[in-house]
Amino acid sequence: RYWALREIAAAIAEAGQFDRALQIAQEIKDARSRSWALAVIAAAIARVGQFDRALQVAQKSEVALHRSSALARIAEALAKARQAERANQTFQLALQVAQKIEDARDRYRALVVIAAAIAKAGQFDRALQIAQKIEGAGFRSLALKEIAKALAQVGQFDRAVEVAETIDDPVRRLQALADIIAAKQKAGKGEAGKE
Repeated sequence: RYWALREIAAAIAEAGQFDRALQIAQEIKDARSRSWALAVIAAAIARVGQFDRALQVAQKSEVALHRSSALARIAEALAKARQAERANQTFQLALQVAQKIEDARDRYRALVVIAAAIAKAGQFDRALQIAQKIEGAGFRSLALKEIAKALAQVGQFDRAVEVAETIDDPVRRLQALADIIAAKQKAGKGEAGKE
């Protein structure tokens, strides 16, 4: 039941009906599911430029993993809106929340989301620094894959390949290389794009 309510709240938020999504999220009794729903709603609100409201909703998310993930996605939206200083402050807040997470796997998950969001905001060196600090090899590989993909999406193909080659997990490395090839073809620089 909680899983269904959180998915409904997320879908309604993605449709832009934020008040209704928040009402549904508040009905969720399970703290982790409610927290996840609030994080998704906060990110959706940020994507339409309502940053103050998004931050208020994110702070209601009781589970630190979800709160830090929401903050990272809000910061990414702020960066896309060319609000660099506010984006950096929000990324820093997301990192502070993530670093206090006691469960290692949840902390690594949060850091993956933050590193990916920072990379999507074009701060590749900072994203790589965060990824390299992730002690869990599988999570570090996932973060590096997301960074390589973000690099490729802005046309930095050589650097994307360099990052991909540092990925320990062979499956994630191949996924990163596939993402790079897809981005290169989309940019019209791959063989398929030239035909």
